[in-house]
Amino acid sequence: MSAAFDELARSVVLREAEVRRFALGDRWGKRQPAQRAAARVYAALGGGGWIDVARRRLALGAGELVFLPRAEEHAIRDRPTTSLAHPEALCRGMRAVADDALATEAPPETRLVVVDLHVDAAGAPWVALLPPAVHVAGATPGLARWLNDTLALLAGPQALSAALRRSVGEAWAHALFASALRDPAASLPRRDALRDEPIAAALAQVRASPERAWELGDLARTAGLSRSAFAARATALLGEPLGHHVRRLRLERAAVLLGETTLPVKLVAARVGYDSEPAFGRAFARAHGVSPLGYRQARRREHDGAHTVRRVG
Repeated sequence: MSAAFDELARSVVLREAEVRRFALGDRWGKRQPAQRAAARVYAALGGGGWIDVARRRLALGAGELVFLPRAEEHAIRDRPTTSLAHPEALCRGMRAVADDALATEAPPETRLVVVDLHVDAAGAPWVALLPPAVHVAGATPGLARWLNDTLALLAGPQALSAALRRSVGEAWAHALFASALRDPAASLPRRDALRDEPIAAALAQVRASPERAWELGDLARTAGLSRSAFAARATALLGEPLGHHVRRLRLERAAVLLGETTLPVKLVAARVGYDSEPAFGRAFARAHGVSPLGYRQARRREHDGAHTVRRVG
């Protein structure tokens, strides 16, 4: 079951992780509207608070996380009795103390890290079936410790390269979604089907080498199933047909190669399993809305702009 949930969680694609830090004292609280294509994490490094979401009230203690897989409408406050009748923030004297950090004038009693995960869940319709909130606390000390240590890395000084920071953020996000899948409140249908380790093992092979010309019959035999049974269970696990999933993986890998290397487009196409550069170009444009060359140029402009801002600052 462990491998199946982990493989399923990887079908969520992380686009960006936005990290902010808060030092809060006195009375504080805020209502948060729902966000589209996003998930949110609250982590208490010290002190704590209360989160109300979907008629649930969760206590957030020091060293704990609350994960909102769909970033639904919610409220967070210092204590349950703090009124949030006013739509604006109830955080007296809030001021920016860094580009990604805010603090109240009162001495801090609670230190929060808030992470907005901007995701593409088009290939993961099961996200809609997850509970609205997952509390990662002492019941899972190993996972909680890893999540908190990794959060400290993401929220710390920008010493990581952009590529390494994205890789760390992806692993962190996938661990959170895997934790949500294991939550007893999850209402996924056919949970027993997700315990099928041979299916998860076959899909892990595909994810490791999406450029290969995978044959459905070969994968089915590896899993000890008929073609039709394997196809049905793989689709249930992934939320999309296996062929669509492989194409998504190939084009995601191509986007990384285009953005982070100077490989010619023809070689990028070959690296991700396309024999024809024109066919690769059409598929990439359908997925990303721009040609491979246009995507590379846009990423280069973004990188140059960010470098200029850091140098001027």
